[in-house]
Amino acid sequence: MKRKFMWEKLLPTPQTMSFIGLMLICLAAFGLLKPAYATADNLYAIVLSACLSAVLALGMGVVISAGGFDLCIGHAAGFAALMCGYFLRSLGMDPYPAMLAALGTAVLIGAVNGFLVAWMGISSFIATLGMQFVLVGVRQWITAGNSYRSGNTIKQLAQGNALGVSNLILFSALMLAIVGFAMQKTAFGRKMQFTGSNIVASDYIGIPTKRYTFLSFLLSGAIAGIVGILQFGKLTSATINMGDGWLFNAMTIAVFSSVIFGRFKAHGIALVAILLTMITTGINMLGVSSAWTNFVLGAILLLSLFAGKYLRFNQIKVRKGRVSHGC
Repeated sequence: MKRKFMWEKLLPTPQTMSFIGLMLICLAAFGLLKPAYATADNLYAIVLSACLSAVLALGMGVVISAGGFDLCIGHAAGFAALMCGYFLRSLGMDPYPAMLAALGTAVLIGAVNGFLVAWMGISSFIATLGMQFVLVGVRQWITAGNSYRSGNTIKQLAQGNALGVSNLILFSALMLAIVGFAMQKTAFGRKMQFTGSNIVASDYIGIPTKRYTFLSFLLSGAIAGIVGILQFGKLTSATINMGDGWLFNAMTIAVFSSVIFGRFKAHGIALVAILLTMITTGINMLGVSSAWTNFVLGAILLLSLFAGKYLRFNQIKVRKGRVSHGC
């Protein structure tokens, strides 16, 4: 019986299975309505489009798991991209030092947010919303509304490929794997998630909750900086309003994943990002009004919750049956 339960732990969870099932249904439905949707090139484009959204949602997911919320994560990513261009063009820095300086800027933003929330006791909503407005003002003051070109080095970093796979996909997969392992398999990640689930109990058992809250925002800032730099290379330019619309996708993906999987799951964030991109791409290819997108996404969320709960209930029922029969 112990051996069977050990093998069961290696199997995908009911939530994961339900999501994979929804992705297959989505693929079949849109593929029948629009055969070009199911081609290998289009599916690759969907994954490529979803990868950076998934990584940015990863940063949001880390903060949510620690009990906070980061409303400036999209602006932080856009600000990092803009500052990378500023360091590169206005200050004449070499590409790699410019990228490191831009990443350091994003980490500094995360550190300020973490300090305000963890040690000053300010609500994460208020602190990060205020930081959002600060970034909007500072970027205008520093750049005077100028846009910047990325140059060949940063462009190649984002648009290049290895063995036919885009660097963006490889970087995204690597970040999802590293952060996912740290959050799900290490004491650091478990303590951070326990802090978010019950901060009072965490204090009682000696977990330094302020430190983990601070680190969650620091990590979010670092992830936002990396996403911003990669987007800078992907789009080949950075504009004054870059990143303004990135919060919605990051928030949607992170919240959907948190609700459906019940806790921080890196693969859950990746699956949600791909599924949402599949839906929006299919709707766009069919020429349907974008007003239907929110309706479909809401229906998918409810269906996912129902399927996950149903499969979970059946799995528990089967396990109880095995135990009662002495399997």
